[in-house]
Amino acid sequence: MQRLDTVSLFFFLLFLSFPDESVGRVQETFIWWEGETPTETNFPAQTSFSATTFRSKSNLLSNNRWLTNEGKRTGEEAFARYKLNITHAGAYHLWVRKFWKHGPFKWRFDQDVWRICGRDITLADNVTIRTHLVANWVYLGEIHLTKGERIFELRLLADIGQPLTSCFDVFVLTPNLFKPNGKLKPGEKYGKADQGFFPFEPDMDDFRTDAILDLRKLNESIAGQDGFIQRKRANLVLGNGEVVRFWGVNLNGNNAGGNRSLVDYLARKLAKIGVNMARYHSPIFNIGPRPEIVDPKRLDDLFYLVKTLKSEGIYTSLSFYFPLWFDIKPHYNLPGYDEINNKIPFLLLMIDEKMQIIYKSWVRQLFTSVNPCTGLTLAQDPAIGIVEIQNEDSFFFWTFTHNNVPEMYWKELEIAYGNWLQKKYGSLKQAFVQWGSAKDKQDDLHTGRVRIFEAWHMTKEGSHRGGPDKIKRIGDQVRFLTEYQREFYLSMVEYFRQDLGIQSLISPSNWHVTDGPMLDSLERYTYTAGDVIDQHGYFGGRHQGEGASYSVRVGHRFTNQAAVKSPEDLPIQVFSVQDYPHTISEIGWPSPNRFRADSTFLSSAYAALQGVDGLFFFSVSDNFLSDASMKKFTASSPMTTVTSPAAALQYRRGDVEEATDVFYQNLDLERLYAMKGTAGASAIALDEFRKQDLPINSSETQRKDEATHLPSQQLDPLTFYVGRVVRGFKGKSSPLQAPEKMVQPDLTQFINHQQKTVRSVTNQLFWDYDQGVVTVDTPKSQGVTGFIGQAGRIQLTDVTIASQNEFASIWVIALDDEPLQTSKRILVQTMTEEQPSGFNVDNGEIIDLGSPPIGIKHLKVTVWLHLTTSTQTRITVLDENGYRTESSRTINRQSGQPLVIKLDEKGVYHLIEK
Repeated sequence: MQRLDTVSLFFFLLFLSFPDESVGRVQETFIWWEGETPTETNFPAQTSFSATTFRSKSNLLSNNRWLTNEGKRTGEEAFARYKLNITHAGAYHLWVRKFWKHGPFKWRFDQDVWRICGRDITLADNVTIRTHLVANWVYLGEIHLTKGERIFELRLLADIGQPLTSCFDVFVLTPNLFKPNGKLKPGEKYGKADQGFFPFEPDMDDFRTDAILDLRKLNESIAGQDGFIQRKRANLVLGNGEVVRFWGVNLNGNNAGGNRSLVDYLARKLAKIGVNMARYHSPIFNIGPRPEIVDPKRLDDLFYLVKTLKSEGIYTSLSFYFPLWFDIKPHYNLPGYDEINNKIPFLLLMIDEKMQIIYKSWVRQLFTSVNPCTGLTLAQDPAIGIVEIQNEDSFFFWTFTHNNVPEMYWKELEIAYGNWLQKKYGSLKQAFVQWGSAKDKQDDLHTGRVRIFEAWHMTKEGSHRGGPDKIKRIGDQVRFLTEYQREFYLSMVEYFRQDLGIQSLISPSNWHVTDGPMLDSLERYTYTAGDVIDQHGYFGGRHQGEGASYSVRVGHRFTNQAAVKSPEDLPIQVFSVQDYPHTISEIGWPSPNRFRADSTFLSSAYAALQGVDGLFFFSVSDNFLSDASMKKFTASSPMTTVTSPAAALQYRRGDVEEATDVFYQNLDLERLYAMKGTAGASAIALDEFRKQDLPINSSETQRKDEATHLPSQQLDPLTFYVGRVVRGFKGKSSPLQAPEKMVQPDLTQFINHQQKTVRSVTNQLFWDYDQGVVTVDTPKSQGVTGFIGQAGRIQLTDVTIASQNEFASIWVIALDDEPLQTSKRILVQTMTEEQPSGFNVDNGEIIDLGSPPIGIKHLKVTVWLHLTTSTQTRITVLDENGYRTESSRTINRQSGQPLVIKLDEKGVYHLIEK
């Protein structure tokens, strides 16, 4: 009872802190001043960043102007002073809208102590003005001001010769939580959208108790309240032994930094839409003179994030090392990188002792420092669900080349290989006897160094080009690298467990390989050194142009692609490993792409079918989960946030049954090392950023060449949508001995290539990839996604759905854990297409990125609910935050007659109450 009182008090106080004119409170008192109107300044009147240089987009700025500077400092500090009238004394939050992280500055009121806004600031939103020019809100801090006239002053921190690049649009002082939203003042909305769209501009959520749509109750009161998450064979279980699935998102240092109130809001909002684990994917190290030192601010921000998520019943998964973050600098004392152009330490963590010392220093500081917010170290905290050793790196990916690994480390690896060969064959001479003609001029028997070939040679094409002797040699190399990589993970698991006392589950990595049929099974085998088998996957059409791998810009060209018509490319094709849980810690449908409404629908349904234990959408960019502009990767736009409640509820509740094994192979490691390959591979599913590591056309040729790899029966890629596809490992060299069984049934009753359909073994999922329509039909949740406009009426067990929208996703799901037939509270959740206002494309080329707000295409949907008993039913439109609106009607339905509901064109949520 005491806990309930505490929680109620917390949300009452939180409610008071959030402005919400929609419920009749007095508008907050805020002070707003324009950056371009200082009383004194030495900023130039005109620069190349002035609003006059982008007149067609100047409306994206408050008052259509801003204060700008450029060049390099030659004289006195650049400064600006503003005279303000403070009408109400008290504590205020200070925000500034400025140009990205450019122009670090110090600021103060009157003669107060200077405070710093550095380059490591957190950006709270993003509006693109033109390529390489954006406006972002930044939180500066809390300050207490007395009533009367005050002077606000800022000075750029540029020293003589340093750049003065900076732009200041507007400042605001607000006593309450402020939601950054482009040029808008607190409480304002744009109220505009393109023809056929309505604006998606949700109010600040005050998390009232009368919310209809709030999945917080699905989470534990406190994450880890009964102990650490455990692995129980192929399942994840809570501390109390209950099997659990995790619906998650990716967060980063930007989400954790800045105003603590924004972190609180984010955590509560995530819990509300069904999230019960968040993957923190961000570097923690200091890029200063001592790279082995963890950045104290990042650690402090992470500590607060962990505490706040924990209080909302959300676990934290930690991903803190990605080679792309650790650009090698000369003072890092990691020699060899001055000899190659690449400074990214691909593979270095697995090879070099110095890099491992740096890494272990981070890990020790991260997990043994006491979190002042909880009183526990992260090693002791059961709210830490999964710890990842490294992100997206492997000996078997295309980055395994001399261009990426300096010669000294390559030599180190090749000497280790020579030692390994001597142990296997008794001598290097005998190894070369076994290899026959597959000798190389770089082999050096005198020093014990044996050449290791680059990534391409470990593909089927590369290994077979040279005949049986080359295959034998590459087979030995693959075996050596497999054992080396797995031993590395085992050593790190031991360090985590024995030296640091980490009790959380450990995930070694999550990466792809050069050749799926030949190497993917071995890559996953190395992950059995830990507790969780993980992978990443993205879906989307072609996106081309400078920076297209990580951004969306004017001039980029792209194609729209629908996953519902491309099942072979879906990033949810999971080779489960016998007795190991499986997660997809990064999944996403990147923008731009009209056809993204199927993303959570397909993910929820087919991940559940295949027994995936956790999905993590990439990535949250806005702590209010309400992106107002188009971003490459986002889990903050309506496509994910609006559709998350039904998707999360269906997935976590188990509405879609986990299938039986429809394809099982117990793989002999000796056969894999002999380069015999396996039956098929899952989709490559790389995002555009990592596709840059691929050689030309490799993504296409791999799939086309699969049939030539298959040692026996080919795995039809549609098998993943019938049921579970499972691998076990055996062999004299394997520490794992999976059950001796082989399941390769005739699936023609489920897969019809002629009609282009696939049905799940559970009979709950049906995919027509010719029309591009997928249906879910379970007792508690039924729905359809894809090109439903041309499909006519979609008839399910209890529901019929029809839509005039070309592309949409529609769910009908019970909120009270009852079958739809007896449920008294049913949610109808709908999503179509989204785009920023004014977004314009001409023949596949982006002409205009548009501007806030995001618009959603009008919903033209009718739902028939077939109930067996007569009842009086109330239909209520819910707002974007899941609260009742005034749009409500009552329908009296006679027995035997369907309940016919024409959805509100602007209502993404409808509540049906019987």
